[in-house]
Amino acid sequence: MLFLEQDVDLSKGRRQDRWWAAYAGPSNIYLPLVMVDSGHQISSGSKADFKAAYRKLVDAELVRPPQAEIEAYTRQVGARMRIYARLKNTAGTTLSSAGNGATLHALVWEDARVGVTGRFVRAAPWTAISPEVAPEGEYTATLETPDLAGVSWSSLHAVVLADYRPGSGTAYDMLQGALAQPAALAADPGTVTVAIEANDRQDRLVPLRLRGPYVLSWTASPDVSWITVSPDAGPISAQPSVVVAAQRLAPGWQHGVVTFTASSEDGMSLAQTVPVSAFSGPRVLRIGTTATTAGSSATLSVGLSALGDENAVAFSVAFDPTALTNPSVALGADGGPAVLTSDASQAAEGRLGLSLALPAGHTLEQGDVRLLVISFDTVPGAGSRTVAVRCSDLPVARAIVGTDGNALQATFLDGAVLLTASAPERTPRRHLAPAHR
Repeated sequence: MLFLEQDVDLSKGRRQDRWWAAYAGPSNIYLPLVMVDSGHQISSGSKADFKAAYRKLVDAELVRPPQAEIEAYTRQVGARMRIYARLKNTAGTTLSSAGNGATLHALVWEDARVGVTGRFVRAAPWTAISPEVAPEGEYTATLETPDLAGVSWSSLHAVVLADYRPGSGTAYDMLQGALAQPAALAADPGTVTVAIEANDRQDRLVPLRLRGPYVLSWTASPDVSWITVSPDAGPISAQPSVVVAAQRLAPGWQHGVVTFTASSEDGMSLAQTVPVSAFSGPRVLRIGTTATTAGSSATLSVGLSALGDENAVAFSVAFDPTALTNPSVALGADGGPAVLTSDASQAAEGRLGLSLALPAGHTLEQGDVRLLVISFDTVPGAGSRTVAVRCSDLPVARAIVGTDGNALQATFLDGAVLLTASAPERTPRRHLAPAHR
């Protein structure tokens, strides 16, 4: 919600017209004239409690859904502000100047106390929306103010809005408004990171969203051979994807940069870099190793060298039930929102099934992830020995699955419990000292 003020006697643009289009009362009115959403609600005259009166107007507007998407940018051109606007019609009705008075406005204000508030409108260029814009269609326009004298350019801002007449009456309503940003080229996401299993030779494609004034055209230039961009040039409406060539990656981490440069016919020249990091290596699940004395408990950590695309992990552990008993399992520190399920139905035979599933669409963090913690009781008198804790497929088969449900390649490494014999119990001896005389 943005509150703007302008001089009613020297009104800019079409905003005061919108107030009168919504007014149906007597000819005598009193200042101030207040309007919300191009006339959906209006008020006039002095109020005993302005704050309460305006809050009532505002609260009613905040619950109304937008009916357009607007993206807008500004830049200074000489003594003028130039505004680039893109509108997407989500109103479910065709917009046109001839059909329903559809109009695109820019309100340029200065952070300065000229009248009562601290935001005073300095200019309000507008344009009729023509030709018509069908539902889900887009409209673009460049608006420009007259020369602005005596203003602080660092304190100037703009909001772009679209309005129309929604019914057969004369009142207008606002579809949506958006604060205009300084003209720039931006990429979303701002960085790209991919991890590829060493034996997977399929290229990775990461879509980007380039944002900037609608008049821009761009080109892309990667600085390493394992990165390409598709397409590698186009208007700002053409969105690129960064492609990482799996077969050109060396083992381990490598880094590159894609530089996007953009220009326009009216003199803009902008650039944005997107760092790209890629990892090539194995996805490895490891059961840890621990040492303890026979008769004590033993705790093993299960970790995964994750590549960041894993949604579910399943496997079984096989162990010697004459040395290890009563297995229990808990989520590790990096398990997050995963649901852990264990199958101890064959624990007496030395087999424990485990599965860990994240919510749909979620993945593990890339890097070394602490998945699970497995605990055993060790049998007293087992002696000094190494008890293997192996990855197996019974009762739960080994599998790591991505968000698409497809199996991912992985290496499973065994762990162990290193037992040392408990110290033998000693019978305490009583030593008698000779009597002294």
